[in-house]
Amino acid sequence: MNRMITAALLLSLAWGAMAQTVELAALGSLQLEFEQAVPVDAYPGQPVAAQVGFRNGEAFNIPSPGRVQQIEYLVEPGASVVQGQPFAVLRGPEMHHFEMSYESSRALATGAERRFNSNKALYERKAISESQWLEISEQYYALMLEYEHMRHFFELVVSGDGDPDALTVAAPLAGLIDYRSGEGGVEEGDSIALLVPALAVRVELALPNAIGTQVTSVRTGDCMLAIERVSAMTDGFFVQAWTQALPASCRLMLGQQLLATPMVRADGAYRVAMSAVFQLEHESYVLVRRGASLVAVAVTLLAAEGDEYLLRSADPLASADVLTHSVSAVQGILLGLGGE
Repeated sequence: MNRMITAALLLSLAWGAMAQTVELAALGSLQLEFEQAVPVDAYPGQPVAAQVGFRNGEAFNIPSPGRVQQIEYLVEPGASVVQGQPFAVLRGPEMHHFEMSYESSRALATGAERRFNSNKALYERKAISESQWLEISEQYYALMLEYEHMRHFFELVVSGDGDPDALTVAAPLAGLIDYRSGEGGVEEGDSIALLVPALAVRVELALPNAIGTQVTSVRTGDCMLAIERVSAMTDGFFVQAWTQALPASCRLMLGQQLLATPMVRADGAYRVAMSAVFQLEHESYVLVRRGASLVAVAVTLLAAEGDEYLLRSADPLASADVLTHSVSAVQGILLGLGGE
């Protein structure tokens, strides 16, 4: 054991005192092979959890005009629907009340509009007081707002369903449907469903703060997706990010959980064969041919892909000839330990 410790100490001292270069002529008959270091724009980071979804505000919300006891959905969550396609049947005695309220609001709004128009000319001629005109105007706008609220919903109702206790609702636009079935029914203003346009479906992921602003794209399966937006706020040690909209070739399902590999921007990074890298004293090096010499250059390993390393070097390595064969022999010569 003492001999091993002594040898390690001697090796460490030898490395600290060794020459950082060796003349090619001094390598004798060693078989030397070189490959050029290839600059890379990005390198793969550690996979992170991701989900197929959409950003807040990108989905079209269909709110309920009142309480609904039962909803029969005609399509499954995540299914693709076209504009005008029936997707849900609302059931319950209140459906008849909805229709009555709609017809009532339309009649009241029509009457208020006639009164508003007929009194507008009188007001302009000062034939009625300011307070009378204000009362007429307020009633008109209030009734029109109520009617418009009901009208927007009933534009989606499929006519002629023949059941007074049921209303069939159609999609206002094409997209993927998203809904959650609630046990207690749907209250007024609650969402009946969300319709997500195809161009709004994207991958959402949480990136480590250290690389959040440096990730240019993510890879999941056969899909390579550019990062479109990164949040300016952090959530603990992570920052939220969204990719571009999913292309048709990316066959991912809305709500799907997956792992995504972030591609991190790599300024001054290169790709070299694994056989070119050697370690000593917790540091990594490659041997670069410069003129008639080999120079040991310190590098930082970023990632591994197949039989190659992605690494960064303080010294420019673009198009540099990096030794890939007989590396350990040259390392030994640099340490003064002799060749193979």
